[in-house]
Amino acid sequence: MDENLSWQRGAVMLKTAESLKKNNYTVHIAEDLKSAAELALDLIKEGESVAFGGSQTIKEMGLQEMLAARGQNIIAPKPGAAFEESIKARRRALTADVYIASPNAVTFDGKLVFMDKIGNRAAGMMFGPGKVIAIAGSNKLVHDEKGARERIETLAGPANAKRLALGTPCAKTGVCSDCDSSARICNVFATLLKKPSYVEYHVILTPVETGY
Repeated sequence: MDENLSWQRGAVMLKTAESLKKNNYTVHIAEDLKSAAELALDLIKEGESVAFGGSQTIKEMGLQEMLAARGQNIIAPKPGAAFEESIKARRRALTADVYIASPNAVTFDGKLVFMDKIGNRAAGMMFGPGKVIAIAGSNKLVHDEKGARERIETLAGPANAKRLALGTPCAKTGVCSDCDSSARICNVFATLLKKPSYVEYHVILTPVETGY
């Protein structure tokens, strides 16, 4: 990467990290995805149950597989599970000891922003589990909430709709049209202004571009 771009990315990440700290989050900086995964693994104790919100970032890290390999109790819908069983697993996930996901955007002033179809991921990142780990690459850092929404509407939303083969207008055009589709992926918009009370909350930032 060009050294000037690398400097800019690092400077913005450090600025955002300081804002997150002021908003009462515990912040960790990881130089790459491998380091981010190792940090997350160190934060999870033996015997703690772990759940995940749908996340391309977590998938790219291979974090769920790493936890499963060390015998961690993972609460997640089984592949190919029927709808009702899948929903029940998502509800159980809100009682896990640890919940891990990636926000759609992180603002320079230290806000975490989530857009969801069902709302389970946003819920898990706010209340229920006693420990939360949010992981974000530098591509998710934005100036403010307006920038977060723009990022979701022009990138994260359409990319996730395409990944999930939802057939929404944005999965065809690449841009949100605020549709009325029953498959619409953006039904819940949540902003965490500061760390929710009574939860151990870790944010792992990395200069690597990862996820949507």
